[in-house]
Amino acid sequence: MTRRSMSLLALSTLMLALAGGFAATPGCSRQDDVAVDTQIMAFLSEARALHHQANIKEEAGDVPGAIAAMERLVVTSRPHPERKAPEVEEVLADAYARLAELRLRKGDLDPAATAVKGGLEHVTEPTYFRGHLVEVQGLIEEARAAQLADAGNTAEAARAREHAIQLLEEVVKIQDQVIKSSLGKDGGP
Repeated sequence: MTRRSMSLLALSTLMLALAGGFAATPGCSRQDDVAVDTQIMAFLSEARALHHQANIKEEAGDVPGAIAAMERLVVTSRPHPERKAPEVEEVLADAYARLAELRLRKGDLDPAATAVKGGLEHVTEPTYFRGHLVEVQGLIEEARAAQLADAGNTAEAARAREHAIQLLEEVVKIQDQVIKSSLGKDGGP
């Protein structure tokens, strides 16, 4: 499964889960649920459409066009700006990760690193999304090490390579935490 497919699958699954929860939220009226959930559902639908646009452009070899689609997503209006909705924060973290990967693909390392930084602001706890952003950060450092080595700056290349290894080790720790927390105290679901 490609990275693009994973993002769209995650968005679609989240939309279905929210749609099923419209009438199932205890303590809220149907009218309140629809008002809140409709805004989030609209945001998720917009995000999915922009991911599809990015897919089409990327498949046509238009990486700058794919970047533009992801840039639109990370600056679009957010539902419930007065509070952080986990669904929205995760979609934004994922969009920033994809934006960073696209910029990395073009060799634009500093803008890629800036995208990762933007994404990390949306996920502060150990989650899959935070782990993925740190992974992309490690890949950026790996590419930076290669650029520095190509330029003959072996000392800086070695430091960047070591930083990449540290970041990728951090990913292992984050994702291990995610797995362990989902298993519960007895080691089972």
